[in-house]
Amino acid sequence: MTERMVHRVLLIGGVATAVAAFVSLGWGAAVALSVAAGGAWNLANLWCLSRALGVWINPQPAPRRVQIGWFLVKFPLLYAVAVGLLKMPGTSLIGFGVGFTTVLVSALAATFMTLRTFQVFTPPHGR
Repeated sequence: MTERMVHRVLLIGGVATAVAAFVSLGWGAAVALSVAAGGAWNLANLWCLSRALGVWINPQPAPRRVQIGWFLVKFPLLYAVAVGLLKMPGTSLIGFGVGFTTVLVSALAATFMTLRTFQVFTPPHGR
């Protein structure tokens, strides 16, 4: 995934999260904040994942400390933040899940919309 594509996915996910948080204000501020927190966490997660994969899959190897650094940021640190957010009093688990899912769905949609080539499947020989 190119840097431009990552930025597009993050922008669309951020806008979708803001809209979902605004819409969820009808259920209360705690739900809206939880939606925003879930979306923000998933945006950070996607950004870290794109950086980590860029370092790990790059044909020119990055220094070992850079690889380990992204591993530590992505897994223990980011997931500790998620646990902390979910344990905060007043956090709506459903709201957090809605924010998380909003970013996930918008990232998938943005990715599929940017694909320029489609494979046409031909029927097997003889059919």
